[in-house]
Amino acid sequence: MRILFKLNYSTLFSGFLSFSSVISSGSVFAESNSIAFGDVAYRVNMDAEWRNRAVKHDAKFGEVDLVVSLGQITYPALHQFVADYAKQKGLKIIVQPGSCGVSAKKISRKIIDIGAYCCPPGQTDRLPGIEFHTIGISPIALITHPDNQLSGITLKDAQKIFSGDTVKWSEVPLNSSSSVSSKNKIKLLQGNIQPVVRLHCKKRPGHWHSLLESDDMFSRRIREVGVIPDMVKEVAETKSAIGFETEYMLKVYKKQGKVKVLTIDGHSPSDLQTLLSANYPFYRTFSLTTWTGTERSNQLSRELIDSIKKHIEVEESKYDMIPSSKLRLAGWKFKGDELIGEPNGKKVFSEHQR
Repeated sequence: MRILFKLNYSTLFSGFLSFSSVISSGSVFAESNSIAFGDVAYRVNMDAEWRNRAVKHDAKFGEVDLVVSLGQITYPALHQFVADYAKQKGLKIIVQPGSCGVSAKKISRKIIDIGAYCCPPGQTDRLPGIEFHTIGISPIALITHPDNQLSGITLKDAQKIFSGDTVKWSEVPLNSSSSVSSKNKIKLLQGNIQPVVRLHCKKRPGHWHSLLESDDMFSRRIREVGVIPDMVKEVAETKSAIGFETEYMLKVYKKQGKVKVLTIDGHSPSDLQTLLSANYPFYRTFSLTTWTGTERSNQLSRELIDSIKKHIEVEESKYDMIPSSKLRLAGWKFKGDELIGEPNGKKVFSEHQR
């Protein structure tokens, strides 16, 4: 049986973790970038009453200009910037912590102006009148306990670990990103590998789906956590563990413990240029939503998102995030303001995954 770890989650995210999910289907080695970005042409068929209903903020906020729902990563990154922006512009903006699922739920209820996503939208997120604005992408790092001698791994070997095909650390090459002989197998770590996973946003493409396409492909021995600080804590405290998270989150939650970052196929997640050239296979896509229309709140939302984009351009090294402006220059594919594909027809998965 899988182990669902229930730790004391950060107060910041309590109450925001229950949202519905749909298991993806298809081949693990699919080459279509639909796995990374989904069907951008799809729209949910909503009834006329929903379409005609205006956004209405929760009455407890009183008179406010905007209500913004940010995620587990974008809240720590951007909530202070939004607060400073509101003060500078003389606006009253409510910023709430949440997740992709929380954003989706509040958008469907039409009670927020902007929702944040850490991955490309799934079909049920594509509601009429909603536009997605990609603000950047971030590499996802594979992480282990600091005592682990492993410095790098191939994506293929990582897949074997998380799927359960590889069970013991002694079966993993010391430097599995290159060909090594059996005498270079890991010696210090004994026993079974403990994969730690946060299988969030199962109905949305990208992120961990680039490791294994659906949650039922993961090992029955995985240890699941619900929030990012628990991912860091579990890997930092478990010598046999391997997990994954963005490096920005490792900095935000450094008090949870020290972890070691691995290279994938010889590429470091710290090298944003590698991801910019689409040679790093594992990343998050961050988007903010707006409503279409000429209402003042919609215009204010677009102006705020434009300012957030400029902020990320200045602070990309702080957030370990490639801004959307650089993605456009590097040939990544956009439809309107939404990132929809990698550059120059590059495949989502590495060649060795065929």
